[in-house]
Amino acid sequence: MISEKIRLLGAGVYSDIPDELTLKSIPTTSELDYVGSEDFNSTMLEKIFPKAIEEKINFNNLFEIDYHWICRCLRFLNYGPYHNVNAIFCSDCGQTSKGDYVVDLRTIDCKPLPEGFVNDVVIKKDEFIDYGKDIHVSLLTIKDVLNAYDDKMFVSESGHINRNLARICYMMKSSGGKSLNPVTAKMIIENELSPADYIILKDRVNELTDFGLRAAGKVKCPVCGSTEAVYIALVDDRFFRPTLGALKQWRDDRSSRRDEDISGSAAEAVRKHN
Repeated sequence: MISEKIRLLGAGVYSDIPDELTLKSIPTTSELDYVGSEDFNSTMLEKIFPKAIEEKINFNNLFEIDYHWICRCLRFLNYGPYHNVNAIFCSDCGQTSKGDYVVDLRTIDCKPLPEGFVNDVVIKKDEFIDYGKDIHVSLLTIKDVLNAYDDKMFVSESGHINRNLARICYMMKSSGGKSLNPVTAKMIIENELSPADYIILKDRVNELTDFGLRAAGKVKCPVCGSTEAVYIALVDDRFFRPTLGALKQWRDDRSSRRDEDISGSAAEAVRKHN
């Protein structure tokens, strides 16, 4: 069985999770679990991670950014870095190319946590226009994210959940020295923050907690040949469904990349940062 050690993006921040985890190849029976799953994230956390990660930890306590990081590394370990997308976007020529394209997931960058990062991010009161208190926020765990997206409190009259609002309310931990939960955080936003201050809060939270894998990678534009074109590759069930062509490409170049870290270019970014 193939195994590799990876260093977590949240290394040094966790109190109950080691800095490094040992990933193992996914058994074929487990692969069948998530291919047929209606809830990809729960299947990964409850069925795949316990079989594919040697260390016994509470996977729900992983930061969201590390959940995606582990999924990426497992994908590379089991299926290689090549992936099929159906659209490429080029800002140089302004064209959107639609079709079936094989891309290299190693071109997706990762923004590591800064050295000495403390999971208590403060938006100071003087950054707001009207609101007169500091607001403390924390990175979300993957369980926080799943709970937020399933919280009926954030469902609009149209039946759609306001994910941005849900995320922020689950991230807010205190204001003016008083502890918050998602309910009290939502009350502050609705009753005490002006529309302008909510925009400030939302933008500052996004800016101060914007770490982990990027959503897009670079690829050559099929129209003009620019190497700055981009594709989107979300971590979902399709992320773990490589085509035969992608697997053949991995097979053909695997020998020349045998010693490369499975975390790819993103792991290199982390190493350089540290």
